[in-house]
Amino acid sequence: MEERGGYLALSRLSPGELGGMLAALVLLGSLWLPWFTTSGNPNSKINSAHIGANSSANAWQVYHFLDWVLVAACAAPFILSWIIARGHKLAWKPGEVTMIVGITAFVLVLCNGIILGKPKPGIEIGLDFGYLVALLASLGMGVAGYVRQSFYQDDQKPPGVL
Repeated sequence: MEERGGYLALSRLSPGELGGMLAALVLLGSLWLPWFTTSGNPNSKINSAHIGANSSANAWQVYHFLDWVLVAACAAPFILSWIIARGHKLAWKPGEVTMIVGITAFVLVLCNGIILGKPKPGIEIGLDFGYLVALLASLGMGVAGYVRQSFYQDDQKPPGVL
């Protein structure tokens, strides 16, 4: 254990892991920020959050499943950092899973607010700053995973290369 650097060697962590953990914490915090707002129109209400006109709702109030998926996505950079700090060997490049999870979280947030979640024009429900923070944080997780895996040096050669 001494020749490997102890139980945990935090010096093994790269800026990719640190950036991924920071982005995951921001994404987790964004779940409590206001994601959607309603106008003064009496028809402007979000039934899943039980709010009416002139209100705002966060992800915990609006979603019943997506919020837990995003919490699980926030765990990916921390799991990667644990694996790297312990010095475990992986069958894939470190950072690939974090990159995929970040991109998936980005698409889920984008679909559930803009692409699939747009209400009818007369309802007047808008996006608030928490939604943008969640989009940027999930994108940050994907970028952090990309940065980590792109700088990983692998001794293995692709099949067919001598």
